[in-house]
Amino acid sequence: MFPSRTPFFAVTPGPPERASRRAKPGSGAGSRRLHVVAVAVVVAAALLVASPAASAATIRGSKRADRIQAVNGARDRVLCGRGSDVVTAEPIDRVAGDCEVVSRRVSSDPYRNRESQHQTEVEPDNAAAGSTVVDVFQVGRIFGGGAANIGFSTSVDAGRTWRGGFLPGLTPNSRPAGDFPIVSDPSIAYDALHRTWLVATLAVAGDRSAVLVSRSSNGLTWARPVVATLAPTLGPLLLDKQWIVCDNGASSQFRGRCYVSYSDFRTEEISTQVSTDGGATWGGPVGPPDAAGRRSIVGSFAPGVQPVVEPDGTVLNPFFDQDRLALVRSTDGGATWSAAIPIGPARPAPSGDLRAGPLPVADVGTDGTAYVAWSDCRLRPTCTENDIVLSTSRDGGLTWTPPRRIPTGPRSTDYELPGLAVDPANPQRVALVCYTLSPTDRLDVWLVASSDGGATWTPPRRLNAVSFPLVWIAATSGGRMVGDYMSATFAAGRIVPVFVLALKPRGTSLREAAYSTSLAR
Repeated sequence: MFPSRTPFFAVTPGPPERASRRAKPGSGAGSRRLHVVAVAVVVAAALLVASPAASAATIRGSKRADRIQAVNGARDRVLCGRGSDVVTAEPIDRVAGDCEVVSRRVSSDPYRNRESQHQTEVEPDNAAAGSTVVDVFQVGRIFGGGAANIGFSTSVDAGRTWRGGFLPGLTPNSRPAGDFPIVSDPSIAYDALHRTWLVATLAVAGDRSAVLVSRSSNGLTWARPVVATLAPTLGPLLLDKQWIVCDNGASSQFRGRCYVSYSDFRTEEISTQVSTDGGATWGGPVGPPDAAGRRSIVGSFAPGVQPVVEPDGTVLNPFFDQDRLALVRSTDGGATWSAAIPIGPARPAPSGDLRAGPLPVADVGTDGTAYVAWSDCRLRPTCTENDIVLSTSRDGGLTWTPPRRIPTGPRSTDYELPGLAVDPANPQRVALVCYTLSPTDRLDVWLVASSDGGATWTPPRRLNAVSFPLVWIAATSGGRMVGDYMSATFAAGRIVPVFVLALKPRGTSLREAAYSTSLAR
């Protein structure tokens, strides 16, 4: 057996959630050597912050680059003027077209249950079909693991405007109520054949856990979830870190199959289940022949699987494997899986009080090129800060390029929690979103893009108007949390990332929420 396994999620009651980062001798928040971010895009010359109690107002930028924070509960009109401007706004704000980057809050935590920290939203994922984008995220984060419910926000105009709500049938906070007190780890996919959106969540009670799948035909109205798998909770949690993907390849013989993979402590391996009817029913769990994932379950991290599908229907399932990234693959629609195939070495630097780890983020282009990115310190002389590194495969995941640094900014800065996407209309177009962590434990969000398959990248663009300290975000026993990963997608040619920002708390109430932006390039 594997007594040292440490999933990202812990059952309550029971042992608390373990740290999601690896401690190294002589390292930690006090010894981490970080440097001030030298912003690669134009630095704001003015920081215009509206008062939280402000009434509707016109907020005007200067003649230089501005960072404008307009989240204040009022319907503001924002005029930016000259320069490269960054605006953080609410859904009701009217933002002029001369504002280059506009990140809008797409949801906020409405709950008041005692178990959660309010207001908090963490760990977002998103997916797109045409011009429709759906973001999902935890709402009401609980210190010991999971959240009060799962929220969603949907855009039908490629991320310019949003409508949202909360999934039904999961927890007592859902409407209608569900049977599990805690939910976590939302992941979303779109099944083009069955025209169905699918959200996979991990649901936990004192005596059982389950991978649930919620379904919608439009991304706005959702049915009660179906159970993909159910396991007893016998001390440690037996399921963790699920991820869902669907095969939408026009030439794939398995088009319309959806796959949900997860860390399966019942068998101490990575298990995958398959649906052929739009997520209404699911086959039993199947694992690889060599129980790939065992090494990664024994240690400081859950494997963090993130399956993707090649155009020919081959499924690649990358995961973190102690000191490397590896994958298992299926060429027969999930009926069987290969032994573990190495992608590249992985070594995360400590991230102080930020909950962060080297979980892979992945996507595949329509030309068959597979991309996997993760945070890693191996390219730093002292290994005290992370880069975001990228490895690619052009032969169905059998061989991978050596990990190379994505130029997200200065080499002296700590980069964490990436999200990756490839444009379905242009396989050479790639986008990546990530956080920077400053020496004073403040977070910012940045985005870079490539038009040549990752050979070169644009200068990084800042997505948030105001840096925020870790004490403004949800606490967990694994550190302060925005999520264990971020996400980005392409919708009708536009880059649409989803990420978490925070404003200064009001009294004992936090103001941590999900945000998205929509960029033409």
